[in-house]
Amino acid sequence: MRKLICLLFTLLISSLLYSQELPNISISENFNNTSLSKVIRILKNKYDVKIAYDDALVTGITINGSYNNKSITAFLDEILPSKGIDYQVLNGKIILTPGQVDIDLKTPSLFDLTVFGIVLDAQTGEMLPNALIRVAGENKGTISNKDGIFSLSQVPTDTSTLEVTYLGYKKSTVKLDPNKSKKTIRISMAENTVDLSEFTVVDLRTDNTIQYGEEISQISIDPNSLTSLPSLGELDIFRSLQLLPGISGTDETSSALSIRNSPSSQNLVLLDGFTIYRLDHFFGVFSAINPDAVRDIQVYKGGFGPKYGGRISGVVDITGKSGNFNKPEYSFGINLLSARMSVNAPLNEGKGAIHFSTRRAYTDIIRSSLFKKLYKNYREGSNQLNDQASGNSLRPNFHFYDFNLKSTYNISSRDIASFSMYWGRDELDTDFDQITNSGNTFMTENTEENAQWGNLGVGAIWSRNWNKNYYSSFQLAYSGHNFDYLFHSEDRDENGQITRDYSANRLNEVADLQINYKNELKLKERHNIDFGLNLSSITAINDVTIDGQVQLPMEDRKQSGSILAFYASDEFRVTKKLRLNVGFRHNTTGLTNKNYFGRRLGMSYQLTPSLKLKLSNGQYYQLARQVLYDDPRSNLQDGWNLACNTLFGALSSEHLIGGFNYSKNGFMIDMEYYRKDVSGLVELTVSHVVNPGMPNDTQPLVAESAGEDKIRGVDVLIQKKIGPYHGWLSYTHSKSSSVYSQINGGQRLPSRLDQRNEAKFVHVLEFKKFNVSATFLYGSGKPFFKPELNFIRNNSGTVVNYEILNLNKTVERLPTYHRLDISAALKFENEEVRGEFGISIFNVYNHRNIQSRRLNINAIERAIDNGEEPTQLYRDIVLLDFTPSIFLNLFF
Repeated sequence: MRKLICLLFTLLISSLLYSQELPNISISENFNNTSLSKVIRILKNKYDVKIAYDDALVTGITINGSYNNKSITAFLDEILPSKGIDYQVLNGKIILTPGQVDIDLKTPSLFDLTVFGIVLDAQTGEMLPNALIRVAGENKGTISNKDGIFSLSQVPTDTSTLEVTYLGYKKSTVKLDPNKSKKTIRISMAENTVDLSEFTVVDLRTDNTIQYGEEISQISIDPNSLTSLPSLGELDIFRSLQLLPGISGTDETSSALSIRNSPSSQNLVLLDGFTIYRLDHFFGVFSAINPDAVRDIQVYKGGFGPKYGGRISGVVDITGKSGNFNKPEYSFGINLLSARMSVNAPLNEGKGAIHFSTRRAYTDIIRSSLFKKLYKNYREGSNQLNDQASGNSLRPNFHFYDFNLKSTYNISSRDIASFSMYWGRDELDTDFDQITNSGNTFMTENTEENAQWGNLGVGAIWSRNWNKNYYSSFQLAYSGHNFDYLFHSEDRDENGQITRDYSANRLNEVADLQINYKNELKLKERHNIDFGLNLSSITAINDVTIDGQVQLPMEDRKQSGSILAFYASDEFRVTKKLRLNVGFRHNTTGLTNKNYFGRRLGMSYQLTPSLKLKLSNGQYYQLARQVLYDDPRSNLQDGWNLACNTLFGALSSEHLIGGFNYSKNGFMIDMEYYRKDVSGLVELTVSHVVNPGMPNDTQPLVAESAGEDKIRGVDVLIQKKIGPYHGWLSYTHSKSSSVYSQINGGQRLPSRLDQRNEAKFVHVLEFKKFNVSATFLYGSGKPFFKPELNFIRNNSGTVVNYEILNLNKTVERLPTYHRLDISAALKFENEEVRGEFGISIFNVYNHRNIQSRRLNINAIERAIDNGEEPTQLYRDIVLLDFTPSIFLNLFF
């Protein structure tokens, strides 16, 4: 009896609470194909109804109809049951839950079958590349290809359950249906980033921001999760990658990617299959790629498979956004330097989609304090200008712009066609006047600098799914790059007579037309075979002129030729735990009239469900390359050249990588040891010696040195996600040394990118209405190479001239690098728009980080002109100090 009374009392209290929990409101709305997520936003913002739900539950559902003076319960009872959704009320909040459905497990009728399907974004209908598809409870899995298509063999039964994960998306679970086992499975996934719930009921997110792929040294990055990181006003793709282990990040003014102590030019950067030859805007301040155009990023720090060729260090494979197949979407962003916008829209009733994005710097119109600081940093980083006192007249006219266009169309259930285009350009036009005095003598220096550079990429792809086991794609692509640079500086005395005149010109152009034919074949359930052809017709132009004297080319200024490559690889599942990947890439070219055969060997062993061991070895060759141009006076940039028979041949490298990955419950640790031996390096070293016929003048002498690198290191990544927190610690310990035939008599020296220790700490807290983040970077000092200076004196001992003997170098170490960056953003939304407004601060505690040291040319020459002994021989190139920036991003 007592239990019955307690039960009746509980029911009475519950009914009283229920009657008080929901507001007494009347809902009057008209909905025409309105998404359920937008309906919920209207209820929250207009009627002050508190609702909690899981995005995956409401994604893709639309509401139609007119509703007049409906109570909240009557309204929900009318729209939800037909959508398979139920609701409960708890503490004044409505909680949406899946409706009760009868599940018929059924008896399996097929065993060891192959499942074929496609992975899509539930909101946009866009195909998701590199999604991971596994059989629940089994060590069986595969990844979707560029079109989101997958074929998973050896699935135990046609009632098995598939688990699908994709970075930035909630885990999707699909139970196979025997009645549909032979049909293509369409798996829709909901983004984690779209979280409009009042509080989290169930968090289905099991992935981290960084995920290691199936291949060795392969890292998958979620672009959306990087938006919270500190920046100079907008998400920067390449600078965010610098927070990974093995990718140098101790240079906040550079968007280049130094992967495992190799220069950026030794990395292959692809956007939708065409090559990006230059990675930056604004001399390294911004990345060349607009983040709004990026769907997926795959990074290979070494040991990459034979489908990638032409580079010897690493690969960054970027897949652009295809657009929205369901409804139009728009975005707009602005910061202190630039503005950008994007459009995603369906074509022909959802059979296709189009993406367009563009951005432009307005620094030629509004020269903000941030722009002046960044430009001053760039100028002082060159060796053509140092002091910029407050009285000087600095007139930089600079801006950049780029745009991305991509269109995708589903021609049939088997055929997909896409067209992608990228164009980016920077333009700089600068005048600089500087007046100095020594005693009663006045000197005027005038400097002019003009530069135009950019990238152009165009690609068209036709892909076809022939059956569950065979997929192929055909691509025609063009990549172009140009860099045209002019620098002129002259000194005049108070009478207007020229006392010093210096000029430097640099022209570099690349045109690369490619045909790619790629195939994916599954054979006998255990073999995944990739094979294909690549034909490249490439042309490069190089000119370097200093003071009217041609320094390059040493032979023809224009090089051209073709490269034909064939590749094949077999991923062989030896046992349930052991996988082998064996392959090769064969190149033949008329550039050098040689053949290049590079092997690929990889192995992974799943020791436990959480622990995987990995090992890789490979040979790589590079025919389109940059030659290091080391001139202490001009600081001219390196340019793209082609290998040839007479001047220099192909670059080559050998990789050996071994390590392990442990991942469980949101915690991950990955460790890799690597060794990389690089040969075929060439450095053009410029010395400036006294002209025998004119003792008061010097002439440049260029020496060509052949070289090699030996690189050894260990990368460590520790990552953890706890509720709203995710972050990681990355650490690299490495040693890199070089030998060049004519430098220091062939002595082995630290390489220019040698940095023994680098650590990066990343912390992000994401909440419904705001997020905060902090990154801390530490790096031991990089080497600094001091050329030998020989001062020429007259009979009285006064210095009248000097020589720079650049083949004799003294190696010193720069000071330790470290900085703290922070960022905070406020999120907001209503029925029509969502957005964020935030601030980022680089170098919070204003540490003086030195990028390098340079000869102080101006100080040396002015001291000599004044009959003084030069004392200020070098100057520090200092990176950014305390630098705040603000940004605003809107999404419609």
